[in-house]
Amino acid sequence: MKTSIQIYNRIQALRKDQAAVPSDAENREEQLFTIQGQIAEAELQLAESLEAEDKARAAFQTAGGLVTASTVLSMGEQAFGPRAEFKGLEPGFRAAITIPAGPGITDPSFPAALDYPRGFAETLMQAPTDGAVTFLRRGTNTNAAAQWKDADGAKAESSYVYTEATAPLTWIAHHTPIAKTEASDWGQLDAIVRGEMMVGLSQAKSRAALVGTNAAGIVGVINTVDCLTYTKKEADNVYDTIRRQATYVYLTSGFMPTHVAMTSAVKEELDLLKGDDGHYLAINIGDHVWGLQIVIDNGLLVTDTHVRNGTVVYSPIGATWYTKEADNVEIGLVNDQFTKNAYTLLAEGRNAMAVKYPDAFCYCQDAINAVLV
Repeated sequence: MKTSIQIYNRIQALRKDQAAVPSDAENREEQLFTIQGQIAEAELQLAESLEAEDKARAAFQTAGGLVTASTVLSMGEQAFGPRAEFKGLEPGFRAAITIPAGPGITDPSFPAALDYPRGFAETLMQAPTDGAVTFLRRGTNTNAAAQWKDADGAKAESSYVYTEATAPLTWIAHHTPIAKTEASDWGQLDAIVRGEMMVGLSQAKSRAALVGTNAAGIVGVINTVDCLTYTKKEADNVYDTIRRQATYVYLTSGFMPTHVAMTSAVKEELDLLKGDDGHYLAINIGDHVWGLQIVIDNGLLVTDTHVRNGTVVYSPIGATWYTKEADNVEIGLVNDQFTKNAYTLLAEGRNAMAVKYPDAFCYCQDAINAVLV
């Protein structure tokens, strides 16, 4: 349905057309009648649109935020139906859960489906897909756009190198044993799905999106060819490093970075930075630093000869996270669970990731001083 503003503008345009009909037109009366009918139809649409918008506005004020089809029901209600009608789960049960894309919302007045931990993958561009994604990945590029000086001269030529790439679909899943009594209790199932299964699935997706190395599945942004890398300067602290990464991204890719992913240890370092006199610098503004949205994701915690706490400064437009279907929960029996009054609860989703602009991401492996294992 068109918005009320669009319909109102349409009505105004029709009225102008009506006024512009020549007085001596051969079929003037017929034209006026036709346009009047279109106006009447548009006015009816305007009334319906205003009513729908009033209802949406009222729901918005009641819930405290944006209402969509997937946020009307809590996560538990999406999976198991209304609590009052719940009769327990049996092996073979399967249900889809839709998690809205975007930043986390912690307002307690929101339905539970919205109050969901968000990681790196959820901050990227989101799109549906029916299969593997073939796309063009930008490499070396030069923007030479300029004014055209004269009609006889040549127009400026920019240089963009693109390479065809494919983002395969991959299953991301995990399962856990649960007691048979839990499968009969709506509240316990809701807590397990929200507090364990979907959180774990989100963490696995973000870990893959950041540091994945599966050539037949998801290759993380830091392992993608042409992803920018930055080495922390000896005299800099982590606050300096993040700012320098942001500059590097903008100058190289042309995209203004808006997010910074970091481990919880890096966030702690930012929070505890002190001046020479020992007072806290309090450099974070809410969940932002240098105007960048902070995304805490321990997928960046890498252990080799050192414990490495990294940061990725990025523009979300650089990669798209594709979803073939909503995340699902399924229950079944494994091994001898039947005789032990136990079930297995499975959560899974099918995704692909296309890193279209690798230079929109800048990775610093040791954003804070490395600690020996």
